[in-house]
This record gives sequence, structure tokens and C-alpha cells, in this order.
Amino acid sequence: MIKIPEKEGRLSAAKAAHIEAVIAFVKRKTEGYRRNLFANISRVMLVSGTFEDMSARDDWSWLSDFILADVKTLKQMIGRPELLQFDEFKRMYSDYFSAGSDKYVDASTKYNAYTFIENLGVTICPYCDEEYLDVVENGNGGKLRTLEIDHFFPKGKYPALAMCFYNLVPSGQNCNGMKREELLGMNPYEDGIEGCTWLYPDLPVGVNMEKVPVADCTIHFHPRAGMEKNVKALHLEERYERHKATAHKYLLLRQQYDDAKVEEMVKMGMFPTKDFAYRVLYGEPLDEEAEEGILRKLRRDIAGRGREEDARLRV
Repeated sequence: MIKIPEKEGRLSAAKAAHIEAVIAFVKRKTEGYRRNLFANISRVMLVSGTFEDMSARDDWSWLSDFILADVKTLKQMIGRPELLQFDEFKRMYSDYFSAGSDKYVDASTKYNAYTFIENLGVTICPYCDEEYLDVVENGNGGKLRTLEIDHFFPKGKYPALAMCFYNLVPSGQNCNGMKREELLGMNPYEDGIEGCTWLYPDLPVGVNMEKVPVADCTIHFHPRAGMEKNVKALHLEERYERHKATAHKYLLLRQQYDDAKVEEMVKMGMFPTKDFAYRVLYGEPLDEEAEEGILRKLRRDIAGRGREEDARLRV
């Protein structure tokens, strides 16, 4: 529902750290292991060179192209599931990446799931936008987390994709537990995902919100372009039943401070910009780089800012 953002280069840095650790892991393995992995990946995607040539040049592009394949490429790969049954990456994930805060894919950089989460800086579940994702110290030098690493393309069906960067989605325990082996329609790394839902109660146009009871503010997602699967599998509309009062509050604000009113307040000097005004009115951080908290999509859609932002991102 919300896109995992590229904040101050964090996504690019997270990708670089991820592939560095995976390559370091594979380098430590035997030639037979590397040769077999090369052969398996070569069956899935085009590799420009032989194992001997690329090894001689210390060329790991065959591995990085696979591990860092974008969502579109991954979607193409799963069209041949029989080629994605090799399990080296699934074992890397289970035995090292997600085995605990003291287990590492690469010991030299202490890289594991906790490093991945920290590098991305994602603190809210991108599937639902209503659950915080926390990593805390356990008091014994280790760490605990309230979140899961979801495999968008389930590792049970596609074990070869278990360590592919864009297949690893930090998610809340609720979403991860409901999704299980379900194949969703849109991945939180995909551009345009935020424009594929519109969170808004189906109320008559021009209705006076002061006369509308909270119970009538059922939030509908109006999904399209694949988001129908996400909304259904994750039971998002049912889960958002608990946010009727919040929607009602934002709708009252929208009625009292429509675009014309906000523009008038800016002209009067009450706020420096419309964006600043909306941040004050809807309780968002005044610093644009600060974490906006849960239910950002709901706030922005009701305020009429969700569609504006999606249009800006498409330019």
C-alpha cells in the first residue's frame, strides 16, 4: 500500500551492503559450490561469460544481477518455477540471514536481517501502513524484533529467490501471518503502488460530516492494478474497521479546511505554504524528512494529497 522509499540514498546503500555480503558468503564456498550456483543461475537468466572466464576476472555480475533483479524481472522469473528450485539461497536465508542477531551472512560486516532492516530504515509495515516495525536491544548484547521479513514471492514455492533483495519486504507480524504463501499483486518496492488504492469512505458528495455518525465511516480501499489481491489477502478493509473514528476526524477537518480555505489561510500569512498547513492540520511532522507515523495513506487520501503526491512521483 505504501512504497518503500529511497530516503537520502538509503535504499541504494542497503542494496550495496546486501550484495556485498552475499558475494562474500559465496566466495568462501568451494569451487564446486560456486560452479553449481553459476550453472543454476545461468538457466534462469542470461549470463555473459563462462564460469572459468568470470572467475578469472573476479567478475561477480552473474550473482549480483540475480540477487539485485528488480521486481519486474522477478515476476518474469516465476513464470518458470521449475528453474527456481535450487535451495542455496534458501539455506543462506534460514541458517545465516534470519537465524538471529548473532548469526551473519558475512561475519566481517556482521550482515544479517537486522542489518538489512537498519539499512533500509523502514519503521512502518508497507503492506498495511498501520503497524510499527521495531528492533530493540534485549539487554544481553543481542536484539529482538517485532517485524518479519516477508518473501513477496514465497520461498517455499521459489527457494532460489530467498535472498533476492526486492523479494525481501520488512512487514508486520499481522500482514506476514495473513499472507503466508499467498502471491500478492503489488510489491512495496514498485513505483506507483501508492496510487493504486484510494482510502475513503463511500459517503454522499457534499454530506455534512457533523451529521454523519462514526459508524458510517467505513473505509474502502478502491484498489486497482493488482492491489485487489493485496487488499483481499491481507484483509485490509476489515482491519481498517478500527480506524473509523480517525477517518471521521479527518473528514471533519477536510470539510472545515478545504483547499480554498487553506489557500486563503496561506494568503493571510497564517501558514507559509499549503503543505505546511496540511501538516499542522493533520498532525504530520513539520520536518518533511521526519517519520510521518502510521496511517499516512489514510490521512493524505482524505486530505486530497495522496493523488497529488502520486502524480508528482510519476513525473
